[in-house]
Amino acid sequence: MKNEPLVSVQQLLSEVHRLEIATRGTVDTLLLGAYRSGFKGNGLEFHQVREYTPEDDYRSIDWNVTARLNSPYIKTFVEERELHLIFAVDFSASMNPKGIRSFKKETVLKFCATLALTAIQQQDQVGLLIFTDQVERFLPPNRGKAAAFRLLKELLTFQPKGLRTRYEPALNYLARGLKRRSVLFWLSDFTEPIPMNLASMLGKRHDVIAISIHDPLEEITTLPSRITVQDPETGRVGYISKSNLRLLREAIATRELQLKQLTQKGIDRMDLIAGENLDPIVRRFFQNRIEKRDRR
Repeated sequence: MKNEPLVSVQQLLSEVHRLEIATRGTVDTLLLGAYRSGFKGNGLEFHQVREYTPEDDYRSIDWNVTARLNSPYIKTFVEERELHLIFAVDFSASMNPKGIRSFKKETVLKFCATLALTAIQQQDQVGLLIFTDQVERFLPPNRGKAAAFRLLKELLTFQPKGLRTRYEPALNYLARGLKRRSVLFWLSDFTEPIPMNLASMLGKRHDVIAISIHDPLEEITTLPSRITVQDPETGRVGYISKSNLRLLREAIATRELQLKQLTQKGIDRMDLIAGENLDPIVRRFFQNRIEKRDRR
């Protein structure tokens, strides 16, 4: 059965327009250079054949053209700059509670809107994969404002079948399906075990960035009383109190260890607290990537 939109066309257009306005400042900043400088090109493409000069590398000589013209010529290449950005978004119940507009969902919307709207202004292509414990929806990369709006429409209206989180189906799908090197934004709360070998393999082929979205509750260090919580993926109800706050800290530490292992395998990382202003975090992330590249 197809997922029916929960909002009217007018409401949808209004929501997309709201996201455009909410992310405009960050988009404008990234367009000044941080976005393009933050990513490598996808390789080299042929530019032209020209005469060889003493400053050129002799290994670049095109011997077929040289023989034909009886003078040394070389092929020149330029960096291929068009990027493919793929947003792989966790739509399990912990990220996308049914019937609730959560802080995590709003953070996902704003992040994807920021990068997608920046990308299309640079003539790059954007695509989307929505997953739970299965691959739920895939939009192949495409360019233009229509592609960005379609991506945002799916994020606003899609109703997944699954509630739980499993990363293997999504990572396998991307590993098989993405033929061209892409920039892959992997958005999740990363509360489930990560298949490290699969993630590492994907990271060698693509520029993978893990976007870890944290609940503000995780920042709590003391509690005045116990808090009732429900696991949206299993439905189980529990309590967080002074006596078991240690369990929450241990779960956070386990996730942190996994994310550190990802970075050790060459996968970049960005941490977002759901509901907070993304602008300074996104700007700092791109600046750090540029500085790391300059140091190499």
